[in-house]
Amino acid sequence: MRMSHSISQLIGAASLSLIFAATTAAQSPTPEAVVDDFVKAWNAHNVRAFDRLFTADAVWVPVAEARVVGHADVVKGFEEIHTAWAKETAIAARDIRVQSVRPDVVVILFHAKFMEGGKEVPGLDRAMIIVAVKQADGWRIAAGQLTKQHEGA
Repeated sequence: MRMSHSISQLIGAASLSLIFAATTAAQSPTPEAVVDDFVKAWNAHNVRAFDRLFTADAVWVPVAEARVVGHADVVKGFEEIHTAWAKETAIAARDIRVQSVRPDVVVILFHAKFMEGGKEVPGLDRAMIIVAVKQADGWRIAAGQLTKQHEGA
């Protein structure tokens, strides 16, 4: 009887691990959810959450002078900033627009508003453009760019 209880506990723990792994690996179910998942990953400063957002050959342009290519390097870039200046930041998405290119490719435009104490920080607004692709398990980011507002804005 004792052995079957231990086996039962082991099976239960394994099942929970599989369920947890499946839910953390799940992709964004819609293009709009890609933005929501990006914001959640940013605000949680969770590198594992960023990891599941990008395609294997993703391209990210954090500033005009840089282009980061490949899943590992893109995620590494987010890890680096979220252990430095971004670790104390929060963002909110505004003005989300989704433009379909094909049934499995969309361009998503939105503004990332930096937040402090639940309020937008004046003058700290970033326009974001994301190309998302639908894969067998959901939507992922294939390319993205973060754009600062014009100096005179």
